[in-house]
Amino acid sequence: MNPYAMLAAGALAVAATAGAFFYGQRIGAQGEIAKQAGIDAAVRDTREAAQQGAAAAIAALKPRNVTIRQELEREIQTNTVYRDCIVPAGGVRLANEALTGRPEPAGGVELPGAQPAVPKP
Repeated sequence: MNPYAMLAAGALAVAATAGAFFYGQRIGAQGEIAKQAGIDAAVRDTREAAQQGAAAAIAALKPRNVTIRQELEREIQTNTVYRDCIVPAGGVRLANEALTGRPEPAGGVELPGAQPAVPKP
């Protein structure tokens, strides 16, 4: 066989394979674009349906103003005993700060006495 004919046949086969590859890529890309467009359309339709359903549900609401007339029940404790309540010192300090609005010093209300300065030798 003629080597030029074999070379031409090989080149033709390579060109046909490359053409088929690029054609398939183009078809595949178009298929993906079409699939994504379908998904986008479904999302858009679902969103519109949800908005219309919510709007219909809100429109169906009927506000109702009702006056409640009932006697108020009060219970007042005058002698509260906390003998079973065990709170650590830090909790008591925080409660006192919250009640008085003033922070209490960490060491208590009394400050330590002044110490004379001792010179270093």
